Amino acid sequence: AARSKAQVAAYRRRVKPRDSLPRRLEALARLRSAEGYMAEVREAEEGGYLLVEHHCPICSAAAACTGLCAAELEVFAEVIGPDAHVERTDHILAGARRCAYRVTKAKRAKR
Repeated sequence: AARSKAQVAAYRRRVKPRDSLPRRLEALARLRSAEGYMAEVREAEEGGYLLVEHHCPICSAAAACTGLCAAELEVFAEVIGPDAHVERTDHILAGARRCAYRVTKAKRAKR
């Protein structure tokens, strides 16, 4: 929990909530790459974007504590903002060659 809180605070200093969704994702990818995740953003074929991490520098720790991966998904959702939906589509610990997150615009609630 402390790690997640620190990540959210650090990322929010660099990911501007008023920027467009692609710009926020690019800023997050740059931060993650600086941390060793080899991250990039791609447009998803089915719409939205993919935040792809080609490497996981905490893979050993994440294998021992699966809560790290769950927290990571929550951190991304919080930093990217309430106007977006984030879902994991690939997971290294599940045997994928990368971790990937599909990010789409959130659907507005009906009134």
